[in-house]
Amino acid sequence: MSTTNWFLYIVKEAFLTEDEIMYTGEIGVGRCSMDPGIMEAPYGMMYVIPDDFVIEYHKKKGLKRVCSSVVRDAVENYFGVKLK
Repeated sequence: MSTTNWFLYIVKEAFLTEDEIMYTGEIGVGRCSMDPGIMEAPYGMMYVIPDDFVIEYHKKKGLKRVCSSVVRDAVENYFGVKLK
């Protein structure tokens, strides 16, 4: 059984996709089946945190829907880092 967690990806080196240019500093969030941790990824860094941590973090903020800026805050809180 695979676990669903949340990722935050930060672009560290600009790159071209099929449809657009991703610029340094852009972020993306979403769900994944990877284990929690920090890892290098092509063109950036990937931060993965547990689903239950994201849910509880949003509840503490009084939110019912997942918001990318709160996922970013949750990642910072989970790993004890400040992302640029």
